[in-house]
Amino acid sequence: LPFFVGIPPLRLGARLIVEAMLSAIRRLGASALILVAGASADAAGGRLALSSDLSPVTRVVELLQGLSKQIEAEAKAEEDLYETFVCWAKSMLSQKARSNAAASARIEELETYLKDLAAGRIELTTERADLEKEIETLKGELEVATQLREKEAEDFATAKDEMDKAIAALSQAIEVLKE
Repeated sequence: LPFFVGIPPLRLGARLIVEAMLSAIRRLGASALILVAGASADAAGGRLALSSDLSPVTRVVELLQGLSKQIEAEAKAEEDLYETFVCWAKSMLSQKARSNAAASARIEELETYLKDLAAGRIELTTERADLEKEIETLKGELEVATQLREKEAEDFATAKDEMDKAIAALSQAIEVLKE
């Protein structure tokens, strides 16, 4: 197939159609020419007009020229589409690479955070700090209550001592009065 040598893959489909038409013309002769020209007038974009004053060779040449132009236009459109796709793919790849880099950095941050949590350098809540404050408050209240109880115990001891002395004095007074 020397006809296909050097043809880009995007243009291969249209070239196959032209090659098939040429081989059909060679096999069937002039009667196939009219059939092929009529059937391919739509394929050539309606640019080929059948007229009785043109020779069959001229009609085939015009048909092939029209198909060649159509193939080139389709190839240009496919090439533009391919370039658009390549541009989109490059932008998506760079965007995904940035996203992956950001996610990798985030993974490293989270792993460090988890290690700090496990080591006790970071606490999830303020519960510990709140409990430590409450303990300090309770210790202060306990000291105040202890001092108050010590003073009350001292006052009680003093009052008891006075009462015991008063009872002893009254007991002696009763004894003296009984005599």
